[in-house]
Amino acid sequence: MEADMKKVTEKVKGTDSDLSEQIKAVTKDSHVRAENTELMLSYQRGHITLPQYKLLLCSLYEIYRALEEELDRNSANPGVAPIYFPQELARKEALENDLEFLLGQGWKEKITVPVATHKYVQRLRQIGKENPTLLVAHAYTRYLGDLSGGQVLGRITQKSLGLSSGEGLSFFSFPGVTSPNRFKQLYRSRMNSVELTEEEREGVLEEAVRAFEFNIQVFDDLQKMLTVTEADANWQHRQAQHSSKDGVETVKNRLTEKVQISSSDLSEQIKAVTKDSHVRAENTELMLSYQRGHITLPQYKFLLCSLYEIYRALEEELDRNSSHPGVAPIYFPQELARQEALEKDLEFLLGKNWQERIAVPAATHRYTERLRQIGKENPILLVAHAYTRYLGDLSGGQVLGRITQKSLGLSSGEGLSFFSFPGVSSPNRFKQLYRSRMNSVELTEEEREGVLEEAVRAFEFNIQVFDDLQKMLTVTEETDVRHRRTTGNGDPSTMAFQLPTSLVSSLSVTRFVLGVCIVLAVAVGIYLR
Repeated sequence: MEADMKKVTEKVKGTDSDLSEQIKAVTKDSHVRAENTELMLSYQRGHITLPQYKLLLCSLYEIYRALEEELDRNSANPGVAPIYFPQELARKEALENDLEFLLGQGWKEKITVPVATHKYVQRLRQIGKENPTLLVAHAYTRYLGDLSGGQVLGRITQKSLGLSSGEGLSFFSFPGVTSPNRFKQLYRSRMNSVELTEEEREGVLEEAVRAFEFNIQVFDDLQKMLTVTEADANWQHRQAQHSSKDGVETVKNRLTEKVQISSSDLSEQIKAVTKDSHVRAENTELMLSYQRGHITLPQYKFLLCSLYEIYRALEEELDRNSSHPGVAPIYFPQELARQEALEKDLEFLLGKNWQERIAVPAATHRYTERLRQIGKENPILLVAHAYTRYLGDLSGGQVLGRITQKSLGLSSGEGLSFFSFPGVSSPNRFKQLYRSRMNSVELTEEEREGVLEEAVRAFEFNIQVFDDLQKMLTVTEETDVRHRRTTGNGDPSTMAFQLPTSLVSSLSVTRFVLGVCIVLAVAVGIYLR
């Protein structure tokens, strides 16, 4: 993007026109491209669904949260102060109201955004810290867009989704702005009054182009994400049509065929009903590739991000239900909890602001949503997920720890806390204890069948994470290739998960999928031996 931006800014360099007019000039082409993305064209035709709107608001929330927190933090900066209008313009609270209405009280746990949104947020955080004057470009691009075309989109949304009450549409409402046109004139006037050196002016103009590019990338990634989500929704619908009947029958048939000799042991029954999933996980090229040490540091970071979100949800639900008669016997927080270990690894690998750099695929969010749901509605099913995950970590996970340490050269042991269980002196003896405690849980026949079905579902969630990680990688590569074509190398701090050029080849794509997927596959599979 850097070369193209330089060419564009050269056209207005040295002119006497106002900053707002110069931004309009340098972003003209980008503006046209943004309006003609597949997502925006579909939106303008009124072809928007509620799931699409929810995903869009999730991205807008993350973007505005970052933008407004940085504007607040830099409100006294001489470049920011003239265009700082929190009472009139701030969107964060409005988006929170919309998301709570559309997603429910636990909406923050359901946020799903594409990789491009994370990169946009990272850029806002970076310039807020290093060069706050550049926030002017993002604020102008976003807020004046909301007060212009955003109002049209608001009416389209209300009509298309039938939100006649106005709830879920707070984002499009500006109660502090009585006249959008007069306010835009005031905003431009205040922005034009900002005193800038020639270098600073060029920087703001280039950042305005960059802001449009970030938005285009978000639109493109959201469209791809929607395609993935819709395909998955269709698959889940087909599965749901058969799950209540066929799922129970499948479990019963496997039990009849496989576990007559140990029909009372829940651990053996889980082993039987997940056999096919186990075979699918172990008998693939994925495991063989990982065992050869084909994993890179960016791949490992992606993996830990997903594991962190999964374990955070699992362990918070286990903590909340620790006194439940079905959960209490298998509740071992001192020995097994992984959340704190993952936090240490992520801080080591991503830095102190690691929480702002978390990037996970949609399937990870669905996995965590399931854990939250059963933790609230049917805690006994947590037994299946805890057993599947923790015993995998104590078995195949230990092999993976050694492979990861060797492959990535983490000789100090930092970044590998996930694989360490200091509270477990003997993994084998502890696994025996764990199975014994789990087998002691008193279950009705219906509850037992539910746990067995949930164990199969746990494997399926992991398989879906594999698929989405592959799609997420494809989106990341396409975005980064496009980004490099227009910007050059860019600032490393804005590319926390940018993959090296060597990974763009088909062989590298395969290795990424093999590396990331097999970690999860082995961890949930080897313990069944």
